[in-house]
This record gives sequence, C-alpha cells and structure tokens, in this order.
Amino acid sequence: MRTFSVAFDIVALNTVISDSLAYGFMSQWVSFAATFMVVAFLSLRHTIDGKPRAIGYRLDPDFGRLSILPRRPMKYQLLAGVFAGISTLSYYVLAGQSDASAVLPYGQLVVIYLLLGDLMADKDTPTIIEIQCITSILLGVLLVGVSPGGFDLITLLIVLVPLNLTSAFFTFYQKKSKRYEIRPGLKVDSLNMRLWSLLFLNIAFSLPAALMITPTGWAEMAQAFVPLLWMMVGSSLTAFFSLVMYVRALGRGSMAVVNSLSSISVVLGIPVTLVGNFLLPGGFGNITSDTFLWTLKIFGVILVMIGVFALQGSDVRSIMLLRVKPQTGDLLPLLWEIKGVESASALAGGIDYLLSVKSRSLAKTRTQILKRVQHVPGVASIHTLIVLREYR
Repeated sequence: MRTFSVAFDIVALNTVISDSLAYGFMSQWVSFAATFMVVAFLSLRHTIDGKPRAIGYRLDPDFGRLSILPRRPMKYQLLAGVFAGISTLSYYVLAGQSDASAVLPYGQLVVIYLLLGDLMADKDTPTIIEIQCITSILLGVLLVGVSPGGFDLITLLIVLVPLNLTSAFFTFYQKKSKRYEIRPGLKVDSLNMRLWSLLFLNIAFSLPAALMITPTGWAEMAQAFVPLLWMMVGSSLTAFFSLVMYVRALGRGSMAVVNSLSSISVVLGIPVTLVGNFLLPGGFGNITSDTFLWTLKIFGVILVMIGVFALQGSDVRSIMLLRVKPQTGDLLPLLWEIKGVESASALAGGIDYLLSVKSRSLAKTRTQILKRVQHVPGVASIHTLIVLREYR
C-alpha cells in the first residue's frame, strides 16, 4: 500500500503538476477529507460473528466508531502529527526531484534511528547482529537511492535529519498511543489514530508549505485540482490502509522490527517504477538505462533485505512463569508495560502469571526483561523457559 501511495504521487508530479509542495498541500487535505469519509463509513454497524459491530472491526477489533480520543492518546497524536508534518514536508521536497525507486528507500533509514533509540533508552550495547543490520540497511538504502550524478549532499541531509529523525518520533508516539488502554481489554484503535494524527500533520505541514509555495504554484494548484483528484484519492486510500496496518503492527511488536519489515517497499519500488514507466512513459521521471547503476540498486535491495531478515530472525523468545506473594494485587498492567513483554496473562492454579517475551539475545532477556520483572512489587518467583521452536 505504501508503494502504491508513493507511485500515485510520483506520477502526479511527472504528468500534471510540477510544484511538489503545491501538490502536497492539495493532496494532504484531500487525504483528510477522504480519511474522514472512510472512517465514517467504517463506523456503520452490521452483524459480525452474530454481534452488531462496526464495519471497521475487521480492520481493527478495537474500533467502535468515529470518535475523539481520550486526552493522553490525543496528546500523543498531536505530537506525532507535528513530527509527521515535518517529515511530510521533506517527503514532498524529495518527491519533486526523485523517482519512486529512490523516494521509498530514503524513508527506511528510520529503522536505524529506532534501533539506536532502543539501545540508548535501555543503556545497552548493541549486539553484533544489530550492528550488522544497521550497516546492511544503511548501505543498501544509499545504493538504491543513488542517481546518475551520484549523491546529492542537500538531499542526503534532508533524508538524514528532517525526513527520518522526525519519522522516528512519529513512530514512538504512535506506538505509545496504540498501547494505551481505554479500559481493560480495549486499546486505542488505529483508524481514529490515523484520522486525528493526519489532521495535526496537515496543520503542521500546511503552515510552512503555504509560505514556500510560489504564486505559480498556487495557480497550478487551481488548474490541476480536478485532473489530479483521482490520483490524490488513490494516494489517500492506499496511505490510509498502509498506516492503519502499520499502527496495528506497532501495537504488537518492536518499532525497529516493524519498520524493518515495512521496508519491503524498497524492493517493490524498483519493479513498480520500471513497469509503471513502461505503461506510462515519463510518468515515473527520467529512468536511467545505465546497467551499472541498476546493478548497484539491485545490490542495495539485497543488502536491505538481508538486514531486515537478520533483524527479524535474531529474536529470542521466552516464556516466564510467575508466582506472586499472598494478597498481592493485580500486576497485569505493570507486567504488560515492561518493554519486551509481548503478552501477559493472569492464570488460575499454581502459576499466577504467564509472560511471553522477546529480545534479540539471551543476555538482553536477562538484563533488560528479567531484572525488570524481578523488581515488580509482589513477585515471589520466576521460572524462565527459552522457546526453541514454535508454530504460530
């Protein structure tokens, strides 16, 4: 979905309108209107599994209807939207001078920021596999984004700072929102999160963009609105479903791993660019025929995917069985908040709680997760089992 969203934008900028910020200004507000209508439609109720539920329940079981979020997650969406607005401004600047095969990989450098952020937050040293993944993804993304003229220093600075650094903060606040419990068993839904973060994003993006758009750009905007409407709606809908699934994944897994897996768009960007340009000549920009350059791009894709699969495959999964002291209250919320705990269950019988945990090494399981569980008041004993193999 992310790949096709970028493809719509690139085609629009190469066939109808030349001012990328003017297009972005239009596209973002069309996106908000389309998102509002989609969420309103998904709020309609029908019978699912014998119960009246919103249509959007199939996209996110936490969704009930279009609504204002509770105060804390709404604050998170405001912060996420502001950072996303800065990142979006950078995206449209890049989209105006690059093809889809270059724009898509540039956004994947956020994985490195998230990995480094995790390490700094945990005050931990990186494992060998983490260093390898960071190096592989970094080199791969740079190779995929190379152009006939080499690397543009200004472009790289935009990529490294406003585009990806702000994306890392966006991801952080989206994850905090998705893990917020409105009441036991009900978390904030990803559909309303997308709607409200998009509103705040558009405000943060539009204020500087309006000052940067030239009089010619405003004139282009007025002339191109109707011809571009279907492309902007297409970009809006694909971006909506892309981000809804992305936020749901953030609620269940590590930020770095989720972003690594989403970098499959790097791979899809090349065939979509080549096939798209064949079907719509010039629609994806000037595509070079330099064999050496394409060899570098393909090698870059391989490096990115090696980093992605290595990061995902290096996880160590464990089961922790907890007993607590007599008259201890409900520890489930405290246990669930521990980083690395994927699920927490209260049990009847000889074991009081069962935790499913994940980290990138046994040492991290012991130093980052087990020690934190031991410090939860009321925990009497912990029995840890390492998962060797599983079917899921």
